[in-house]
Amino acid sequence: MKPREKKPEEVYQIVDRKTGISVGSYSRAYCDEYDFESVAQARSANCHGVFKNKDVYAIAKYRVIYELIDGDVDGGAK
Repeated sequence: MKPREKKPEEVYQIVDRKTGISVGSYSRAYCDEYDFESVAQARSANCHGVFKNKDVYAIAKYRVIYELIDGDVDGGAK
């Protein structure tokens, strides 16, 4: 998923089991992608298949929630 795309209700992220940190996969959109639509998409995110190693990488499932905190933080037109 591209960074500016609205996310679905649930996303999957690749996690390094050793560090517990989410790992991005380089995208042809010139960015690292962290959110994927399925476990299969996350595991196959790298053309060399490195994320298919289940001993090194876990796949975490997240629920995406958008919560509006302030609809106009910079005090627009009055």
